[in-house]
Amino acid sequence: MAINTLVPVIQKLSHTDKLLLLQVLVQGLLKTEGIAQSLSSTAPEKYPAQLDAAPLTLAERQAFLQQPVAERQRVLAEQAAAMQNHYEQTTDWQDLMAGDIVEY
Repeated sequence: MAINTLVPVIQKLSHTDKLLLLQVLVQGLLKTEGIAQSLSSTAPEKYPAQLDAAPLTLAERQAFLQQPVAERQRVLAEQAAAMQNHYEQTTDWQDLMAGDIVEY
């Protein structure tokens, strides 16, 4: 198929679909060139490295949902491990739960 017939079709795609198409094309080129790419570098992540960053945009959330189940599970496992480390190293949250329950 000629590129001049593909361009109008691509321009009609949603932003999320364009990002997914871009990802597929880049992965195909990397494979063709023989360049290895790890799964962790296929999608930018805000977690666990940037826990205090701004909330994810709708497009970023949709892109996450479009990823394969295994990739989503890997990202969620990393987030869970980061939260576990946070709560194990920080005891401030335990002080809040140490007192008596007071009802007013």
